This record gives sequence, structure tokens and C-alpha cells, in this order.
Amino acid sequence: MSIKLKVLGLGLLAVMATSAFAVMNASAVTGGHFTHDDPGHHVTIEGTENPGTSHVLHLVKEGGSAAEKIGCDKESYLGTVTATTVQSIKIVPEWEKCYTTGDSNKTDIPIHENGCYFEFTSGKTGQTHHTAHFICPGEPLVITHPNCTITIPTQTTQGVTYDTITLNEKHAITLNVTTKGITAHYHGGICIFLGTTQKSEMTGGVTVEGFNTLGKPVNLTSTTG
Repeated sequence: MSIKLKVLGLGLLAVMATSAFAVMNASAVTGGHFTHDDPGHHVTIEGTENPGTSHVLHLVKEGGSAAEKIGCDKESYLGTVTATTVQSIKIVPEWEKCYTTGDSNKTDIPIHENGCYFEFTSGKTGQTHHTAHFICPGEPLVITHPNCTITIPTQTTQGVTYDTITLNEKHAITLNVTTKGITAHYHGGICIFLGTTQKSEMTGGVTVEGFNTLGKPVNLTSTTG
């Protein structure tokens, strides 16, 4: 699996990766939900992007330029679902070989995820945008940019929609992200002269698929309720 994740803005890199779904009984679901159709319940989730289309995730520092874009040559996004119906998707990243796209030398920018993840929720019918929680159980996500250290703490944002598509002859979900006001903190280095707290926006999308224990694709769908 390969997912390109590009980020605009002095070392900011956002999180799109799949981990565990919140376990909920179908009868308890009051809003929207995500479902899969594997009777064994245990399903692995994998995410992919589609380079050259809008389904490529970007985090943009508000007012930032294209020269501030960060890309990672190696990423992985994996997760599991342990119930056939859930109300949220938790997504955790692992990034390697990240660099500023304006840097022809591809100077490495280490990213320490520290167990942070996104949790995407599905709301009620008619809700234009759904909620994304960025959650760090301990330390915040840390980006060691050459110009400063950047941390992204736990926070909640709006601006996510879901499209159910057909992929490998099964349903899959595209997460469409247009989230603004993402808070990041700058520590040391020259970029703190821009201010120690900055806002960014995340745009783009990632498609996630479900696979059973035999590695066969299963239907994965999103439904508002």
C-alpha cells in the first residue's frame, strides 16, 4: 500500500491512516454509521490515494505557499474493524522519508506520530460536513522541521464528507476533507517569528477499503442516519 501525503506549511503534516473502528451495536446507532458485510466481523482497513486527482491529502498553512509543501515517499495506513456496524473510524499514520518539496536535496523531516490518530464520525441525514477528531493519547504529533519544531495537539474540526464508491468490485469509502482552523504550535527556530500558534487547513481525500482475514475485499459503506 502506498499513500502520498503532501502538506503545505512549514513542516505541517496531517494524519490520514486507518486503525481501529469504535465498536458499537447496530441497534445503538442513532446517527450515521459505517458498515461492512464480512460475517466474521474482523476486517482489515487499508487506505489509498489516487495521485493526479483530488484524492490526495494536503495540509496547508493558511497563507502558505507551494514551496512550503511537505511530501513523504513512504507511508502506511492500516486498521481493523471488529463490528459490522460502527459510528466512527479511527485513523493512525506512519510516515517516513518526508521532505519539503521545494528542497531539491530532499532533506529529511522526521515526523513522530506518538500514537496520534484521526477519528472520523458519521452524522445525521442532511448534515453537510461531519466531524473529525484529532486525538493524541499522550504527547502531540511532532514534526522536526529545519526551521523549528512543530507540534499538533488534540483538537476537533469540521469539514469531512464521505462517498461510497465501487473498487475491486466491492464498496469502498472516499474520505473528502476540507477542514480549516487546524491548530499547530511552533517551538524554537526562525519560524516562531511568524507566531508560536498557527492555523492550517487540510484538503484532499483518501479512499479506504475493507479486507477479510483471507485478504479478500469486502463491502465497506457509509450511511447517514
